[in-house]
Amino acid sequence: MPNILTTPIRADREYTQLLESVNKAFSDKPLPILAGGLSGGSPDAITVCLEEDTRGLRKCPTLIICPEEKECQRLRRDLEQFGHPSAFYITRDLSFHNMTASHEFEHERLKVLSGIVSGHYDFVITTPDAALGYTIPKETLKKSTISVDFETRIEPSDMAARLVSAGFSRVDMVEGAGQFALRGGIVDIYPPYGEYLESDGEVREGSYPLRIEFFDDEIDRMGIFDPETQRMTSKIDSATFTPAKEVLIGRESRELLDAALRKRFRETKDEKACEVLTREIAALTGDVSDIHFADKYISLIYPEKCCLLDYFDEKSLVIVRSTAAVLDRLKAEKWHEEQMIEELGKSGTIAAKYLDYSGSAAYFDSFCDRNVTVHLNSLAGGLSGKRLMGMFGFRTRQPVSYTENFNLLCEDMIGYQKGGYKVIVMTENETAARNLSDMLRDADFVTALCSGELESASELRDKVIYITWKRSIPGYELISPRIAVISNEGGRTRGGLHTSGGKKRGKKKRSDAKSILSYAELEVGDIVVHEMYGIGRYMGLEKIKIDGVTRDYISIQYAGSDKLCMPVEKMDLVSKYIGAHSDDGMVKLSKMGGEQWKKSTSRAKGAAREMAKDLIKLYAERLRRPGFAFDPDDDMQQSFEESFDFDETDCQLDAIAEIKQDMMSKTPMDRLLCGDVGFGKTEVAFRAAYKAVLSGKQVAILVPTTILALQHFQTAQSRMRDFAVSVAMISRFRTPKQIEQSLRRLER
Repeated sequence: MPNILTTPIRADREYTQLLESVNKAFSDKPLPILAGGLSGGSPDAITVCLEEDTRGLRKCPTLIICPEEKECQRLRRDLEQFGHPSAFYITRDLSFHNMTASHEFEHERLKVLSGIVSGHYDFVITTPDAALGYTIPKETLKKSTISVDFETRIEPSDMAARLVSAGFSRVDMVEGAGQFALRGGIVDIYPPYGEYLESDGEVREGSYPLRIEFFDDEIDRMGIFDPETQRMTSKIDSATFTPAKEVLIGRESRELLDAALRKRFRETKDEKACEVLTREIAALTGDVSDIHFADKYISLIYPEKCCLLDYFDEKSLVIVRSTAAVLDRLKAEKWHEEQMIEELGKSGTIAAKYLDYSGSAAYFDSFCDRNVTVHLNSLAGGLSGKRLMGMFGFRTRQPVSYTENFNLLCEDMIGYQKGGYKVIVMTENETAARNLSDMLRDADFVTALCSGELESASELRDKVIYITWKRSIPGYELISPRIAVISNEGGRTRGGLHTSGGKKRGKKKRSDAKSILSYAELEVGDIVVHEMYGIGRYMGLEKIKIDGVTRDYISIQYAGSDKLCMPVEKMDLVSKYIGAHSDDGMVKLSKMGGEQWKKSTSRAKGAAREMAKDLIKLYAERLRRPGFAFDPDDDMQQSFEESFDFDETDCQLDAIAEIKQDMMSKTPMDRLLCGDVGFGKTEVAFRAAYKAVLSGKQVAILVPTTILALQHFQTAQSRMRDFAVSVAMISRFRTPKQIEQSLRRLER
């Protein structure tokens, strides 16, 4: 059933046209489709709607590519709420050394790959580097997946051999996933992921230890058991489970690997490399489950070189979120991989032809071109120079969250209703929904409780505030159909337009740090900055007894073995680090007592002083030199501004007034206009541009991407058409002849 939080997007004409292009791409040769102007939860809503509206056109799940793991995890949780089985395909670090390593991430990935093959998911969410990393080929996964029921006839020893070839490790007693034990006619197995049909007809999914009791080659009894007590807890009729590892070494690949290692041993002259190769060759003579360096030779073991993308059929639906950020991540991860390959090649333990661990950026690009790919962006970017099947500009805003601010909620409800908006409010649960409904009714609003279902946005009535629970996504406003989906759960201040004309600002404390109000805001592992000692890692609270007095101390780890224990009362000296690499933890820690932090802070202060001097000179020179004073507003300027289709916000009007004031003064202008996506910066800029044209000046608008140039060109043409202003564009979308003609007209 369509949901009240996602269905409103279908009321937007841009979505209707977007869906038409997507449907056309399924029946025709696909080209990339771009949807820009998206903010808040609008990309989530479009993602859900596209999956539901194209389900009959494809067999595979929808693949979503995100730039960050955190975004993947959040999106998976949100999509699951809407009844769409979803999976996060995580990246994993390959193991190149002959030592035991955790296979937890491998097991998660195998579960996802198995779910794609069995059609278990509606969405698979991942990052571009994880999508390109080589893994077990689709056909190998199918062959290595084991199914057993009471019709299965197999000797216990043969079952053990199958488990070994599927990557399971043989142990005396099963304790963790990926292990099995054989004791006479009993085989205990702990699959990383399986589906179990219980005797009562229920299907259980997940990682559960399985016991199979044989009578000769027949299965006498099966059930799930407790690994601690080793007792069976429930009976099952059948089970299907995945292999235990991604890189499986069969007899043929083992022989190829042995030959490659021996050849490399004969060729290398490096003693250290010879030692490593000797140990690896020795490991091959034992149990294949003890070969822990198999990842290093994945290109030899799987010559077909398969990645996640190869699990998807042609013309699958692919959604790329924040295209430019996705491409930036891919570029960065490729650089890291090249560095790793270079180091591995220098070790002399592996031939260069096997140093291949993931698909190329070009393969990712061609995969997107072969499939129906929709790029969901806040700004139009990342697709410069590509032919598009369609480009759609949504007009959305990210609304405020109203937690514990009922007065602000009421003020905005009045504003929404005056603006003709239909409003949906998300709450944490049904109790919160009913409480909010009562409070709004006491404030003279009409409310309606809605558990979640909504066939069409046309069912929403004017002047009624709909309150829902059960599911939530980040809030979003649709400006064109005038629908607001807002949250009463989190906390965020509303974005707006503001300008800076070089005026003095208040003192800003530590640009790469964020104040901490309480140690409860910190989590173990967070990177923090201490005013005296620099950058360290928060390790938690410790109780320390000094002179008979026990106090709480904050523990901070620095470079090497350095450690600082600081009383919690001095919390004001510590701030969260929010500078470069704050998200990935790849931050170089300071050395306690070292001179580096003092030098860094001294350099920063010196640089700030030099910048201040330069700014003083710059502003003094600007005040000294005469500038061009633009004409005051006239009837034509007023007509242009009145032709704007929407009501200006207070922020817009303030910004317009400040910019006009600067333009009409004789001092050279330098002003920065800031604002969230969808708050009307373009209209402010167009009014300044039109004012310049009326004073006999030409205007240049510079943008960072070709796509954005086209968007602004189209908007400017539409906005200026009735006011005798000619608009031209210079970009790669124009032929050399068109560019030459535009430049000639500009000069004349």
